[in-house]
Parts: sequence; C-alpha cells; structure tokens
Amino acid sequence: MAGRALAFSDRAIIETIRERFVPAAGDDWYRRRQQDPVGRFYRKVALQRGGWDGDSTRQGLYCLTASGKLLAYRNTSSPEHVKRLLDDALERWRALDESERRPRELDPGEAAATDSEDRRYARPVPDGALVIRVHARELDRKPDGTFCKAPPRDRFQNLGSLDHLWIRDEEWRRLAPPAGAEVGTTYALDPEIAHRIARFHLVDNTRGEPPFWARHEVRRLELALEVVSLEHDVVRLTLGGDAHLGTRRGDRGYTPRLAGTLEYDRSSKRFTRFDVVAVGDHWGRGRYTPHERPGKAPLGIAFVLADGSTAADRVPPQAARDIDLYFAAR
Repeated sequence: MAGRALAFSDRAIIETIRERFVPAAGDDWYRRRQQDPVGRFYRKVALQRGGWDGDSTRQGLYCLTASGKLLAYRNTSSPEHVKRLLDDALERWRALDESERRPRELDPGEAAATDSEDRRYARPVPDGALVIRVHARELDRKPDGTFCKAPPRDRFQNLGSLDHLWIRDEEWRRLAPPAGAEVGTTYALDPEIAHRIARFHLVDNTRGEPPFWARHEVRRLELALEVVSLEHDVVRLTLGGDAHLGTRRGDRGYTPRLAGTLEYDRSSKRFTRFDVVAVGDHWGRGRYTPHERPGKAPLGIAFVLADGSTAADRVPPQAARDIDLYFAAR
C-alpha cells in the first residue's frame, strides 16, 4: 500500500534493512494456506503473535530468526513505527544466545519438500505471457478541463498503485493484426482480454485491496484496435473505447474512456509496446477501500509493458488468487 511505500523509501530504513537484515516478501493470502514447508514456517511465525484462528489475515511486518523465532511485529504504514520495529528486533536479537542466532541449514528432506512447494498457491508467470504493469492514481480536473494528479488527503499520499495484467501466449497472438491488415484496418479487442482488463484492472486499488467487478457489473465495454501505420516489420495500433462498470445499486462505479498505442513486430512475432490509459469518473468504496472522495471524482489507470527487469514483474495479479476466474473473466 501507499503508506508502506513511504516507509520503504526512507533512506534510514533502507540502509538498516540492507546492512542488518535479510529481507523477504510474500503474500499473506498464499502463505497462510500453503501446506508445504514454506507455509508451515510462516504459520509457525504468525502463531507467535497470539490470538490467531489460523485463517484470518496475518499481514504485516515480521522480524524473525532463521529458526522462526519472532523478534518483533507490526502491521504499520508509518516510517517512524517501522524504524522502532527494526530497533526493537535488533535489541532482542542481541539478547539472544549465540546458538539461537546461528543460521539453520535445511535437512535434505526439508529441502526436497520446499523445492516441490504446494502448487495450488504458486502463481508463476505463464510461459510466453505478456506482463503489463498497471498503475492507478487519483486525479483532479484543472479549470481548463485537463487532468492532473490529485493532492494528498490526510494520510493518503496519492502514490500510484501497482498490479499486473497477464495475457497468455495464445491470447496475445489474437491481439496481433490479422494477415493482410492495412492502415485503417479495425478489429475488436479479444472479448476475454477485454473483460479481464475491465473486471480485474479497471478498479480503484489506491487505498487498499479493491472489490473486483462481477460479470453483471460490466454494463458496457467497447474496445477496438486500429492499424495506424506499417513501417518495415512494425505495425502500430491504437486502442480506443470506453466502459461502464457499476453495481446494481449504483453505489460504486467507474466510467472510463480508454486510449493507447500498441506496437507489434512481425519479424519477431511479439508486442514491443503496450501503452494504454483509462481515465474517467469513479465513485464508491469497497470493504477494504474506505475513505473515498465524495461524489464522483476522476481516476486514472495506466497500462505499460513490463520488461522483466525487476523481481516485481513476476508478482502475480491480485485477482489471480482465483486463477481460473482470472483467465475466464467473460
């Protein structure tokens, strides 16, 4: 979330973690369900917090030893609280017996089991898939009607969120221009891809985990591609259209227009560009996205082709927790 982004952009926190800790990140939703050594280790640590039924969320920041002894915990978004968390953990670490601070090696049985983790909760990037970074941000309108970044509100700093759109190999090939396409050729965006974008990525995740749109909440969805230039082996396409997403009661909705540019290299048979923006009025809240702005306010969502240069590009879409539904959105 945005608050944790602030904490982990603090120079003092970065240096302390780099020099004194071994950082690791994981999704609590997956870890607390996994029936393998990774999941069991996580639950062992989380249980030391006390008062857990073994099912509800255990998200937060944990400092622990290699053997799984919990040193400090906080579920916080405050840089000051994170600094205190790290200081408390280091103080308790120094008080440990030397035997408790020594790294622990996995025995062969544990190592083999870890290598074959619980595949029900593994979400690797599908072979050959397009990975698209998805960023959302609250916007405002200027007097001349153009859009700008909305100012911070209370503890919300209006930082851009990050998710990922996956388009499988056999799917993005259906995005490619048809054989014999010329400048001016138009064709509809593949409905499965269009509905995946609408239901799981045209959402407000700027303040927490958003509710995704149900099938019946996709009120209108019209997206099309047009060939605008053919230069050597590069086909340039524009994507355009609009959507209307909303609940039956009308208490939550989003009405964006979408526009962007895609480039397809016919020699390498791959997309080299995917730049799309969605901008429109959003309103309402979800269970984990309170503190919405009053009335209808503009929300912007940007889609950019990932290059795989960072570990973050391998993080699965949030909606991929239900992987079958994610790939069958229509």
